[in-house]
Amino acid sequence: MHEKFNSLKLDDGLKIDSIVSDYVDHLNSDLFTPLGRRLHSILSSESLAEGVRYSKTVDHSVDGDRAPVIVIGLPRSGTTNLHNFIINNFDLSGINFWELSSPSRVFANKVTDERFRRTKSALGFYLYRYLAPSIQSMHRVDMDTYEECWHFQKHFFLCYNYVIQLKFLKLEDFLLSGDTSIILDRYSDFICQVNGSKKTALKCPDHMMFLPDIVKTFPESKIIWIHRDPLDSISSYCPMIESVWNLFFGGENKSSVGNFITDLYSRMLRKTMSDRDALNLDIIDVSFRDLIDSRSSLAEDLSKKINLPLVEKYSDKKPAKFFKNKYKFNRDEYGISHDIVDRKLGFYKNEYSKFL
Repeated sequence: MHEKFNSLKLDDGLKIDSIVSDYVDHLNSDLFTPLGRRLHSILSSESLAEGVRYSKTVDHSVDGDRAPVIVIGLPRSGTTNLHNFIINNFDLSGINFWELSSPSRVFANKVTDERFRRTKSALGFYLYRYLAPSIQSMHRVDMDTYEECWHFQKHFFLCYNYVIQLKFLKLEDFLLSGDTSIILDRYSDFICQVNGSKKTALKCPDHMMFLPDIVKTFPESKIIWIHRDPLDSISSYCPMIESVWNLFFGGENKSSVGNFITDLYSRMLRKTMSDRDALNLDIIDVSFRDLIDSRSSLAEDLSKKINLPLVEKYSDKKPAKFFKNKYKFNRDEYGISHDIVDRKLGFYKNEYSKFL
């Protein structure tokens, strides 16, 4: 594990060894089942190997668009729907799941290379889908869906999503105390390698926690924040995280999932709101309600704010129902209520009430 981290050639200032040791200790704790421990060890090792291959093959000199449109928002707040909405209405480029899962080029021939990388991504995807089948009904994915940036970041381990997937809170402290623009710089090179000069739209809820590094890496980017009633977002996210935790940890108490997600959202929102004020960021706010009920007027409004013409793109377009959560759940089982959300997230609801 340490050897692969060293091969990534990340900045020594991050003191990678300390968090790697913490990760190994966490993985060996009683929290994991033997199967869960083995499974994540394999997934993590393969991701790091992919990162090493990418580090050896990436061309840092490739020029391209480094001012993407970036969608942020709490998990299950409509980020995926909005991301695709923007790509289709403004003729932007996205990055497909297979590209994020297998970013390093293997063959010089483009057709052969894509076929190989698609197959490799599909094998990992279908294994995960087999082990956690319910997730597909909550967040539908195929090889060509435009996916979240953390799928690239995991190849360098410094991926905030691991905080959530693994309850690895030490990683959160580590990332927030360091400079994640080191990874974002590599991601910027990757975007240019994939899309060249085409303007790109990105999305990832994790970016909420790292706005200073996002702005440092993409200073000319447009950031769009989608807002949804946090009670709905939390309720929708709980069964997804429960499925992941059941995979790694075995049976999980539903109320502990609800508490974890509510506290997570509180930290994410406080950090985002604090950074937005401190950096005086010109973030574009969007309501989930408008995305669902007023799509035409929303498109026209965004066109003015991001200064891009409306050009609806029909190739590979996913229908709105593609993004609908088809998993049936009962939020009461997770101990989620209006009172709890108002108590823990009232600061956010008061500030952004007109978007909720």
